[in-house]
Amino acid sequence: MKNIINVLEKSIEDYIHYNPENSIENLVITMFETILKCERQVFLNESPIWNKANGYYERMAKALTKYFTLRIPRDRLGLFKPIFLEVIKERESQMAELASKLYVKGLTTREIEDVFNDVFERKMSPAQVSLISKSFQDEREAWLNRDLLSEYYFIYVDAIFTSIRRDTVEKEAMYIVIGLRPDLKREIFGVYNIPTESASGWAEVFKDLKRRGLKNVLMVIADGLTGLEEVVKEELPASFLQKCLVHKYRNVLLKARPSHKLELAQDLREVFRLEDPYYTIEQGKTNLQIFIDKWKKHYPYIERRFKQEHLENYFAYLNFPYQIHRMIYTTNWIERLNKSIRRTIKIRNSFPNPESAINLICSSLIEFEENVYKYPVTSFLEVQDKLEQMLLNSVQQTQFI
Repeated sequence: MKNIINVLEKSIEDYIHYNPENSIENLVITMFETILKCERQVFLNESPIWNKANGYYERMAKALTKYFTLRIPRDRLGLFKPIFLEVIKERESQMAELASKLYVKGLTTREIEDVFNDVFERKMSPAQVSLISKSFQDEREAWLNRDLLSEYYFIYVDAIFTSIRRDTVEKEAMYIVIGLRPDLKREIFGVYNIPTESASGWAEVFKDLKRRGLKNVLMVIADGLTGLEEVVKEELPASFLQKCLVHKYRNVLLKARPSHKLELAQDLREVFRLEDPYYTIEQGKTNLQIFIDKWKKHYPYIERRFKQEHLENYFAYLNFPYQIHRMIYTTNWIERLNKSIRRTIKIRNSFPNPESAINLICSSLIEFEENVYKYPVTSFLEVQDKLEQMLLNSVQQTQFI
């Protein structure tokens, strides 16, 4: 290394002495080519004695703000691969990756140009940024439209809201879906931008999931959105629907006196028992009516919170092994995912358009799936055989619907 530095210093001194009027770009070329020659000499010193220097070939390389034509040294055996060129290529790759991340986070082409000019004192042309953005868009579209498995044990659905500009800035819904696969890994199906959350919006989402290959799901787990029952019955007729009980607890307790809330919560837990292998849906309905009769004289709204035609959707979790009740009676899984998304989108008060919002959210989801959802959920292992049989029965039932 010391010898290389000495040669490099001597080369630069000679260049400045004999070429005082030439540009700094030519000095850069001289420096680069000197490093390459030194690297070849080190390589030849460690090569067989019959391997010798064998002239040069030309290649374009980039330094700072422009491209240069460099004379790359060769050896007779064609084995010499300059590490220095790989360093230059790696730098370019890192710069492109940074530009892509800035784009995904919602920066405009002009803002990305300004960042590179201020931080790296070099320009990135609009064409380069456009190429990088198209590369991510292609990746995003491939991810959003990839084929799904035909069967999943459970899918969790929810929507988050973020501020998007369409002439004016308003909150818009982003529909998120995740599923538990038969191999017990979680999979993020994608994100859909439909400005308002509605049952008709979820119908469009389910239709797209089926277009991508989804056929059978044991149960859909969702919040209490009105009309979702009919959508699930229409699009996935063999599937149960579990309405999130955590959301229901909050709604019931919202208007209660502080002095009543603890007792109310205890009574609700008795109605919606978890991990009790002997508790049945019919027992649950009976206990719910006892709960309503006890509390409706204090809070008449409680009776309206549990419509008779939808009771099956609050006790659907009881159709499954008691060991997994805590993972399927609530939307907590997807709530945690949405919390991660919200932390990401907080970097912008609003997005200039839906495209930039979807870019950032998709980038966050892809990273989350690769880092967090890559392992099986071991909590389901002891009931996997039962779930497989239930799924097989569901598939057979679907064939007759």
